[in-house]
Amino acid sequence: MFDRMGQSVVRHPWRAIIIWLVVVVAASGAAFWGFGQGGVFDRLDNSVSLVPGTQSDEVNALTSTDKNGETITVAVNGLNMTADAQKIAEYVGAHRSNLSGIDGVSAEADPFLFSDPTMPAAQALFSDKKDGFLISLTLEKGLTDGHLKAAESRANEAIAEFQEDMRSDFPNVTARAFSSTSMRTSVMDQIKDDLIKGETVGVPVALILLIIVFGGVLVAGMPIIGALAAIAIGMGSLWALTFATTVETFTINIASIIGLSLSVDYGLLIVSRYREELVISLENYGYPVDGSRMPRKHAAELVVRDAMEATVRTAGRTVFFSAVTIALALCALLAMEAPMLRIIGFSGIIVTLMAVLTATTLVPAIMTLMRRTLLKPSVITKVPGLRSVVKAVGDSASDRGFFSKLAHAVHKHPWIIMILVFVILLVMASPLRDVQTRTAFTDYLPEKSEVTQAYKTVQNDYPALVAPSIVVVADTPPDKVKELYNHLGELADVGYVTAPAALSDDPNRSLINVHIDIENQVGKQVTDDVISLRGYDPGYAIHIGGPAALQYDFVHSIIDRAPLGLAIMMVAVFLLLFLMTGSLMVPLKAIIINSLSLFASLGATTFIFMNGLVGMPKVMGMETFILVCTACFGFGLAMDYEVFLISRIKEFWDRGLPNDEAVERGLQRSGRIITSAAAIIIAVFIGFTFGEMLPIKEIGVALAATVVIDATLVRMLLVPATMTVLGKYNWWAPKPLRWVYSKLHIVH
Repeated sequence: MFDRMGQSVVRHPWRAIIIWLVVVVAASGAAFWGFGQGGVFDRLDNSVSLVPGTQSDEVNALTSTDKNGETITVAVNGLNMTADAQKIAEYVGAHRSNLSGIDGVSAEADPFLFSDPTMPAAQALFSDKKDGFLISLTLEKGLTDGHLKAAESRANEAIAEFQEDMRSDFPNVTARAFSSTSMRTSVMDQIKDDLIKGETVGVPVALILLIIVFGGVLVAGMPIIGALAAIAIGMGSLWALTFATTVETFTINIASIIGLSLSVDYGLLIVSRYREELVISLENYGYPVDGSRMPRKHAAELVVRDAMEATVRTAGRTVFFSAVTIALALCALLAMEAPMLRIIGFSGIIVTLMAVLTATTLVPAIMTLMRRTLLKPSVITKVPGLRSVVKAVGDSASDRGFFSKLAHAVHKHPWIIMILVFVILLVMASPLRDVQTRTAFTDYLPEKSEVTQAYKTVQNDYPALVAPSIVVVADTPPDKVKELYNHLGELADVGYVTAPAALSDDPNRSLINVHIDIENQVGKQVTDDVISLRGYDPGYAIHIGGPAALQYDFVHSIIDRAPLGLAIMMVAVFLLLFLMTGSLMVPLKAIIINSLSLFASLGATTFIFMNGLVGMPKVMGMETFILVCTACFGFGLAMDYEVFLISRIKEFWDRGLPNDEAVERGLQRSGRIITSAAAIIIAVFIGFTFGEMLPIKEIGVALAATVVIDATLVRMLLVPATMTVLGKYNWWAPKPLRWVYSKLHIVH
């Protein structure tokens, strides 16, 4: 397969490039313009329900505000309501018709409409700090998306005019509005900004490091070209997916992170192996490798052809099965009940496959066309200062160097190194014992947005309008829920319980909101209350929803499907590594070591965010879906480097070298590539932490920690140490399995 692929790409490079160009243009057109259906950013959304069919999902559906039309809440602040109430009322009265008369607005409410301002309904709209009030605009029911956005736009213009008018007498007044639509839009705008910021930081840094690694601008640009193509196709695929299901807003950022990092990984390995094969090819045709005598056109074509075909045949096979390993690891997400996790898994699989296809077809095709250009030494290698840097950290075809010496040192004290690294990893994993998880839409809101400021103002200053901790729907009319109401009032740390009210479209069902007076509304205490209430029987059915219930249902859906997801991931990884090595020990050891490495990275990430270290925000808990996604992506990335390293060690073992010698040479050949790739994608991951979106910060740090730990402690020390201890038994397998390997084996 890979022999034919290499020959096809090398002998028909323009065909491969044109096919990729057509696909990338079509995908980019879909992603950014949408062919009249809206681009991908216009079509992304956030799911109302995390896990369909759960109690929290049922309560969301029963209490949805969509049934009554959306509400725009205007928080007016910077006033003295005690001294200036009359004058403020006059301003509101003068603008009331402007607000209520907006096309698409069905009703307007403000505290000055009430004849008695001491009424509870009026007091609920006054700030408890006496520095502001609220205006509520209810939009007409059933507005289409276009009409909804138009109505909100007109409302915002009227609100801005109201604020400007008031500032003639109250210069510090602010009028900020929010609604469910504007909150989603604010999140979407932040995601766009974070995506641009992340790639603005990550791509240039990756390019600079690639230039240092390869000693040339042109060759360094190859992995970046592959990355941009993979990301474009991934975004186009997400656009197509929006027609079938809801695609979460942050999915595009996660897909970009994975696409960019894997494309760099695979492109780096392909380009590096090509440079190794180029040396061999030049020598085979009798040309010096220092570039002092260059082959002419026809000879250059032969040199490049042989080198590139050998590259696709060897490194192409390695990156392909590495990508398959990651894709199968991501299949664990497809086994989850939550649509959000399945969509993230699907998008990850798409960009992973695109990354490997660009690395094995597009990049080789472009490099084949460049022929003599890439045979010549780069201008950078002639610059005295840069020459030494390139020589020190650039890719190398030598069997002896820093990494072989490191492996040789490990051979002398394998047990000490193995135990020490295991202890370090266990210490790093220890924060997971106390990890708290949370799932809260408000965590996604950009801190500096006016929409966020308006929402937080209501949550902080208007007690009667605070989002409830627990939402209870009872299958009985309000006049029959006294016992339930009293029971809710006896919950620990309860602030207040709202009076039972009939659902707007079902008078035989009651709605009660419970407010627990603690900071973490999805923490253990509120979750315990949810569990307790779901076991409470008042004599009629009750449905328990709210933030903590949603979090509880989400976590338990993950726990329920985790065995299946883990089984898919572990079995797939085991089979692929066995087919690559013919060993029973290598895949078993890889699963154990990589799992420990993953726990260590998650523990380190938890410690960083729970304590607000290295410039990251301090949080009350890690986003639940981030831990799950990191587990799958991180395990896949760890296996990525496992494949890179083990494939080279196996290559030397198959040549008849002793185990320790094979380890030394394999580490030397792959060590610089692993280290260089790690440094580059760490820069990519860290680049995405410069944005404002908390979940993206968390996954950026988590994946960066995974790569740091895996590329240093694990690949450079722990793997050589364990392979030294096992010796020839690294490659052991029972006779029946050896027969299977002989028939189905995968060779580098």
